Amino acid sequence: MKYTFLLLLLISFFGCNETDDDNASSKICSADPLENVEWLKELVNNPNPNGLEIIQYDYKQQTVFSINNCLNCADGFVIVYDCKKNKVCEFGGIAGINTCPDFDTKAINKKVLFTDRNCEKGTIISPKLYKKLKPSPITSAEINGNCLNITFSILSTQDRIEDVILVDSGEVLESMPTQRRIKFNIKENLTKPISISATTFFDVSNLAEQGETIILNIDGFDTSIEYTRVP
Repeated sequence: MKYTFLLLLLISFFGCNETDDDNASSKICSADPLENVEWLKELVNNPNPNGLEIIQYDYKQQTVFSINNCLNCADGFVIVYDCKKNKVCEFGGIAGINTCPDFDTKAINKKVLFTDRNCEKGTIISPKLYKKLKPSPITSAEINGNCLNITFSILSTQDRIEDVILVDSGEVLESMPTQRRIKFNIKENLTKPISISATTFFDVSNLAEQGETIILNIDGFDTSIEYTRVP
């Protein structure tokens, strides 16, 4: 009887450890995934000429990520992965594949983490990266559709798309309308060639619901910008 009790105790102990590990993994996936999940981070950091969209869902009791890395393709193929990049679902392509017919009804808590569907470059939602980066000076900023057009000075040896990023803090400040905090950053370059003026168009549609109006507060830029998401 004593041995049976000890065996049950050990099973219970290891079962709890496994649950704790699973919970920790789940938190890493759902909290700041564009900074914490390496393969997602690599996708965002390596620009795709055909466009990229990353959407987070909860599906069948796990966090999953829908990846479309060919937004401009007529026969676009979308793959849904779990946190460890195991395939969960496949959609589209020439054959019109659909391996998860219940996805539209069972996938909940949709959150667009990154998209450059409408503009040259996407906006990254990452609290950790937002805190890490220093803001770079901005000459002007204005909304054009779902794009935030930012004009700035950049070294002539740098690329106006590859060497700049726009990061959202992940916080939604409750007000009327709601507010978001974003930070513009130019990759550091220790050489000092000629500076030139450049403009990059950032897709900010992942920061608001369709038809919603929000206020964008750019760190280091004095003027707040009103943005209404359009279709």
